[in-house]
Amino acid sequence: MDHTKQLGTAPIFRLVVKFSLPTIFSMIVNAIYNIVDRIFVGKFVGENALGGLTVSFPLMIISFAVGTLFAIGGATLISIRFGERRVDEANKIFGNVAFLILASSLAMSVFGEIFLTPLLGLSGATDANISYAASYMRIIIIGLVFQLSSFTMAAIVRSEGKPFLSMTSQVLSAVTNIILDYVFIGPLNMGVQGAAIATVIGQLVGFCILFNYYFIAKKSLLTLTTANMRLHGRYLRLIAVTGASNFVINLGTGISASFTNAALSFYGGDPAITSFGAINSLFTLVLMPVLGLLQGIGPIMGYNHGMHQPHRVWKTLWTGIGLGCIFTFSLFALMELFPEIFASFFLDPQSSTMSVCAHGLRLQMISLPVLSFSVLSTAYFQSTAQGNKSFFISLMRQLLVIVGVLLLPQFLKLSGVWLSGPFSEFVSLFIAAGMLAADRRAKKRIALPKEA
Repeated sequence: MDHTKQLGTAPIFRLVVKFSLPTIFSMIVNAIYNIVDRIFVGKFVGENALGGLTVSFPLMIISFAVGTLFAIGGATLISIRFGERRVDEANKIFGNVAFLILASSLAMSVFGEIFLTPLLGLSGATDANISYAASYMRIIIIGLVFQLSSFTMAAIVRSEGKPFLSMTSQVLSAVTNIILDYVFIGPLNMGVQGAAIATVIGQLVGFCILFNYYFIAKKSLLTLTTANMRLHGRYLRLIAVTGASNFVINLGTGISASFTNAALSFYGGDPAITSFGAINSLFTLVLMPVLGLLQGIGPIMGYNHGMHQPHRVWKTLWTGIGLGCIFTFSLFALMELFPEIFASFFLDPQSSTMSVCAHGLRLQMISLPVLSFSVLSTAYFQSTAQGNKSFFISLMRQLLVIVGVLLLPQFLKLSGVWLSGPFSEFVSLFIAAGMLAADRRAKKRIALPKEA
């Protein structure tokens, strides 16, 4: 049954809620299991182990960036092709994406195993935490194929109009991870290796659920054949251009996190790096639902763009931004008022690191109220086949973090490192607003009837 037609006819608010809530819920659960990883490691293994997970984060995000390049780029194009009623071409894009995900997963796993130690050094690892980071990452890269494949299938199944199936796979994956975290890190005392094994098994569970839908039950509108997996230059270019903004978001996050780790080590030492692990986990708790909104509104905007209904595209964007701002402002208020409570999830309240973490948390979260605007504006440009503009906004968000890390500490020391993220978000807000306004004016000029 074709579930895509509702995207062009149903009320926008109802569609945004229907498509975003399952994704937001699954993203929150995924954020929670990342937080639970760090809570268990910080509380039961130690602060240096938490620091090890912190310096592992850039490598994990960079590998995930490659997956999002193909997954989100492919899913967005498939959504547009459904709107255009070009299912055969959607199948060819699906096949190309499948090949790219499998090939890139294998290549990154091999590369990561060979060059893990120097990569961790570039990521800011210290003598105190590098052994923990290496033990964790050697297991994580084994399961990379399951992570990227399940993420890809979850993104594409939303384009088919089935957000709840996507949610189910991600939630069960996260719940499995949380339960196994407790078992492996607690009773079995397996340390960071236990956290990594729990993560890989959780990703395998999500992979199996979606693999069954596509290849065993065969309920998808799409079919995978060897002919469709033959790489085609045109599709490769379209996938790369369309997914470039998500790729840059994640790649830039990984690279900027490496710069941040190095600056934190210089200005604040291991306590600052450990604090960044806790703060980054809490920021993920906010960012993941916003990315859930992005993934929820993307198919709606893409379909309506394909149907030449720009008014529905714009209404979808502003509905998403409004809902996102309400959410991010609420968490901003809580974290600014009670930073010690949030920091104590990861650290011993009596630890000397606590004051560093609470101070850093307050500074890092200043820009939360405006986060949704710049992030969701990339979804608009991506879904309207303007990948170059989406790419530019995403690139600027990450480059500005690096600029902030290099510039602000010269005047503000450690506080300058914490403020590099907010600096990027506020500048990106003005860039995105200007580009959206220019696009709106251009489309209105095109829509005006020519004078006789």
